[in-house]
Amino acid sequence: MLTWAILINYSMLIGTMIFFVGVVSPSAISTLTGDYLSSFLRAIFPKMFLMGLLFGIIGTTLIYFIKQPLVLLSSGFINLNFLINLLIITPKINAIRDEESLGENLRQRKFKIYHGFSILLFASNFALSGFIILIQVWVTS
Repeated sequence: MLTWAILINYSMLIGTMIFFVGVVSPSAISTLTGDYLSSFLRAIFPKMFLMGLLFGIIGTTLIYFIKQPLVLLSSGFINLNFLINLLIITPKINAIRDEESLGENLRQRKFKIYHGFSILLFASNFALSGFIILIQVWVTS
């Protein structure tokens, strides 16, 4: 029973991540401009990272009871990555965007570094969630 709950939880996390990357972000970028786009992205990213963290915490709790150490560690990394994105990278990206004393080239370069790291953590979470799903499918087979 717990295995199925874990499968559903991480499938929902992956679905949420795909929806965000495939629908929400492209739709916002194609329909909003300037301050409207900036305001929307500043509002939606923290909520998405928080939602991912909640899925991660639920998953970690469920995995704890089935005693799969590698899967538990993977789930812990998912939580850590969402926390880093939520509490460190997103505020840093916003601060870089707001810092008027930086030249535009430096601002763009810093933004690309932090944004790239955020994408790396997000992609890692996607891969780790897929790994957890595969392990659970294998266990139930």
